[in-house]
Amino acid sequence: MGDKPSYEQLEQYVKRLEHTVFKKIRAEAVNKALFHIASAQNTSETLQEFYRSIHRHLSALLDMTNFYIAIYYKKKNAMRFVYRVDEKDESVPRWIHGFKENSSLTGDVVLGKKSLLLDEKTLGKRFAQGRVRGSLPKVWLGVPLMLQQKVLGVMAVQSYSNSNQFTRADMEILSFVSEQIAISIERKRSENELKQARKNLIRSEKMEAIGTLASGIAHDFNNTLSITLGNINLAQMMASPDQILEYLADAEASVLQAKELAAKFIVFSKGGIRIKSHIDTSGFLKEILASLAQTEGIEYQLTIDDLPPVMEADAKQLKEAVKHIVVNAAEAMDMKKRVKVFAGVHPEKPGMVSICVQDQGRGIEAQNIEKVFEPYYSSKPMGKNKGIGLGMSIAWSIVKNHQGSILIDSTPGRGTRVDIIIPVFQKVPSREKIRVPPPESQIVRPGVKESPLVLFMDDDPMIRHITKKILVRLGYTPVLAQNGEEAVEKYKSLFLSGKKIAVVILDLEVKQGMGGIETMALLMALNPETKAIVASGYSKDLAMENCNAFGFADSLAKPFTVQNLKEALEKLL
Repeated sequence: MGDKPSYEQLEQYVKRLEHTVFKKIRAEAVNKALFHIASAQNTSETLQEFYRSIHRHLSALLDMTNFYIAIYYKKKNAMRFVYRVDEKDESVPRWIHGFKENSSLTGDVVLGKKSLLLDEKTLGKRFAQGRVRGSLPKVWLGVPLMLQQKVLGVMAVQSYSNSNQFTRADMEILSFVSEQIAISIERKRSENELKQARKNLIRSEKMEAIGTLASGIAHDFNNTLSITLGNINLAQMMASPDQILEYLADAEASVLQAKELAAKFIVFSKGGIRIKSHIDTSGFLKEILASLAQTEGIEYQLTIDDLPPVMEADAKQLKEAVKHIVVNAAEAMDMKKRVKVFAGVHPEKPGMVSICVQDQGRGIEAQNIEKVFEPYYSSKPMGKNKGIGLGMSIAWSIVKNHQGSILIDSTPGRGTRVDIIIPVFQKVPSREKIRVPPPESQIVRPGVKESPLVLFMDDDPMIRHITKKILVRLGYTPVLAQNGEEAVEKYKSLFLSGKKIAVVILDLEVKQGMGGIETMALLMALNPETKAIVASGYSKDLAMENCNAFGFADSLAKPFTVQNLKEALEKLL
């Protein structure tokens, strides 16, 4: 029998055994975490959900109380913090720009392409040099996420309370899993980009179909309102008792409210927004938020970072879009917390501006995010404050017509972030004008008339009938036409006979025959001095908002009041 091992030998053997067992258990834990992360790549609906899975599964390996993932954009010389859980620094900016010139811990990992474990003393020195962003930790560990020798980003953990929280062994583990995590993140990003592109296409097609339907309904609705409003105005002109006039005034106000509702539907149409002007970018946002604070009692925090002084937009419509999103954010927090608004140049897309609206409200379930933009969908609870669900769909249409996009990132119970991304300057689409060669020169001697002739063209017989009565009451002689062809024929006949048409009022769209724009081109070719007004239920059409470009002197949005018509005619005469 051999000699029995000494106590020291037994102790060393136990330590080796413990080390072997510990390594085996640790290896199993690492493999298990990697397996779950790889599985999460396929099961996570969104990137944020995938990042949360990474965080959760890595927590089985080391302390992940304070953890973040940052993605590196080489061309932009910038880092984006795509996921962050931190005890102290919740308000740290999501982007770091120019980190090659302005050193940071994250930037050191990217530039060095190697892991860093920094103790309390080293961190104190770097903090004094301004190289630590946010609060000073006692220990910091960061590893690069590498793909084929290129840095995809950085994964980091830190502790504010325990300077011995992380060791070299922890750095080895985090470095070991980083490559697989980098591969999974890149694949998930590519999958999400493809999935998002498909969703955007489907949404765009759906909204285009809804827009066509909605604008058509709104047009016909405005025509009906025009008849109702015309009869009300005629009754007002003929009525005398004060009580009757009061009732008629109430009826008129109700019709005009219905007109505003129809205008919301027209925003869905392709031509919802056309006229864009140069606006003061910062001043525009400050004005919107100050107005909401005053009228809605919304508290906000605005952060502006490197915005261009001027951008091109339809100020009225863009204000409507931002307003809907900010109000939604405030209501998601029951008006009890501040809405955070960040604005700046988009770091990934040259020539684009990003306006981010963030809340800490109830959040939106992943399966409901795509429904947010559907008309009449609302996530607000039942009750007196329940929304009708048009706000976000109107905002989406407005931003889309600005050649931009809206992105939503939401976590149930933690809040929602909405990003409006629009170009600083953009090409405004315009309708092609019809060029008609002028006829041969003709000498016409205008005749003397008792009252000015007004040519009114509309395809709705009831609108023609009521407008004829109104024009007569206003002291004009009406000439009626149901389409462009008839309008041109009557204008030409009167023109050649020496009778002058004082003003022409043309409906923009007719169901059978030429509409207002084509008709106006022919009238201008016949007589360049033609004075004309374009009228339409499509109040946001290019020809309505920029009527002079098509030869019109003014525009009237249906339904218009007798007073509107009177003022428009008097202005031209």
